[in-house]
Amino acid sequence: MKTLKFRTAHETDPGRRRRENEDSVAIHPGGSLWAVADGMGGHMHGRFASDTAVRNLNGAYLSGAFEDDVAEIQRAIMSANRQVFDRARNEGATIGTTVAALYASGMRASCLWVGDSRVYRFRAGQIEQITRDHTQVRHLLETKQITEEQAENHPMGHVLTRAVGVDPSVRIDVRNMEIAPEDIFLICSDGLTACVNEGEIRDNIAEYGPVRACSRLVEICLERGAPDNVSIVTVMCDEVTALELTQPELSGDRVTP
Repeated sequence: MKTLKFRTAHETDPGRRRRENEDSVAIHPGGSLWAVADGMGGHMHGRFASDTAVRNLNGAYLSGAFEDDVAEIQRAIMSANRQVFDRARNEGATIGTTVAALYASGMRASCLWVGDSRVYRFRAGQIEQITRDHTQVRHLLETKQITEEQAENHPMGHVLTRAVGVDPSVRIDVRNMEIAPEDIFLICSDGLTACVNEGEIRDNIAEYGPVRACSRLVEICLERGAPDNVSIVTVMCDEVTALELTQPELSGDRVTP
């Protein structure tokens, strides 16, 4: 049976116009879960919200059993939702965060998300957005109230229809899929997609590979004014060699059966 190891890189930057960074990045110590959270509610509240999401995700107990772990990640996001909602209620404020997470085990992966942070998959030179934005504009598009052209610069482009911490309970979208060697996943906050289009993301991954593309895409955002915080995680799926199977501790990467 094939096995995969995962090489990762991540970058986060406050951008050109924000003094504080309300984004947080999760890199689970078990090496099989990665996420980006984009906080909202002002820099103190937004950072609390995204940090809370990341803390819960990094603390999730992951056994390697796919369905059990996906359920555990959902519980972690729901726990973060309760904690953020309780603080918002106590302070009389609106506080929330997006979450986009990728979990991998064996030859399978799961994307879990709330809000408009995204997960993309790059495969065989093509890029696909795995997540679907929880925004007012996405809803208007799907109900055919506006066109793609109207959506591009729509004034409600960043109005979320769903976020962690805004309501007492939260609906989490989940998409499970098979993965293959050489798949590359990219997880990002909307600070990236506000400055760089999907084709440019694809071209930078193709030219630079997942590690260099991560930092290069942040550089492009900064060159273009970066009006928002920018956070990116890339995950490369590599097939494990016979030597690595006998000596996994030497690779420095996570190996999953």
